[in-house]
Amino acid sequence: MTLGAKDCIIIHMKKDKVITGTFTKSARVISDYANDLIFEQPRENLLKQEFVSYEYSEHGLKKTTIYRKFNRDGGYHDSSSVEIIGR
Repeated sequence: MTLGAKDCIIIHMKKDKVITGTFTKSARVISDYANDLIFEQPRENLLKQEFVSYEYSEHGLKKTTIYRKFNRDGGYHDSSSVEIIGR
């Protein structure tokens, strides 16, 4: 599939969820789903991506990790974890 600078794609995840987005010149998708601003869409041989952020909180250093695991059928599952590392 070849996409131009402003092509639109509709992604059907599960039966109850449809995501629409607009491709720009990059490999990212602009959509209403926040994790689509961070991660790529499924592609061949892509297994998993992670996004890690560190920030100070009143309880110490907070590490937030967001994961996107890709399925063989072209779908994906997003999950996240938060860890307080200490002061």
